Amino acid sequence: MTPRNPNSSPQQPKIRIDLGKAGFIFLLAIYGFRGAMDYDNFLFIHNFDLIVHEAGHAIFRLLGEFIMFLGGTLMQLIVPIGITVYFFIRQERYSGAITLFWVSINLFDVSRYMKDARTQFLPLLGGEAVTHDWFYIFGKLNLLQADVAIGNFVYVVAFMVYMVAIALGFYYSCHE
Repeated sequence: MTPRNPNSSPQQPKIRIDLGKAGFIFLLAIYGFRGAMDYDNFLFIHNFDLIVHEAGHAIFRLLGEFIMFLGGTLMQLIVPIGITVYFFIRQERYSGAITLFWVSINLFDVSRYMKDARTQFLPLLGGEAVTHDWFYIFGKLNLLQADVAIGNFVYVVAFMVYMVAIALGFYYSCHE
């Protein structure tokens, strides 16, 4: 056994911060917080997610009316969750954190849509001729009176997912 030099300290692991990655996460943190406080600040991402949502209706139409109405929200969550899982399986953790952020954005979107079930203030594609998804779903489940409470719960989940995504993004900016 070799004697230890009293003047040497144990080596500390070096943390290397990727400033590009950390900077991007910082921008997402600001963007996400602003969007969480005022949905209209989500800007462009909503339009892409709306396309995914509408595709879900067409894809899930084959499984019946109820699933067709639910299919928009299902697809809106399945796509970013699937991509997030893919990145984490491949151990591309920073990318997984970014797409987890995208999951949170979609959950904020679902929350807003749920809370609108009774009031139906949000403009829908197709105008007044279409049925509001969550009005139909909550109506079928006898949960229409709970639309705001359920939407608020989903909002809290969205905010928690947002916080985890940002924390992971910063962590993986330093440790990947």
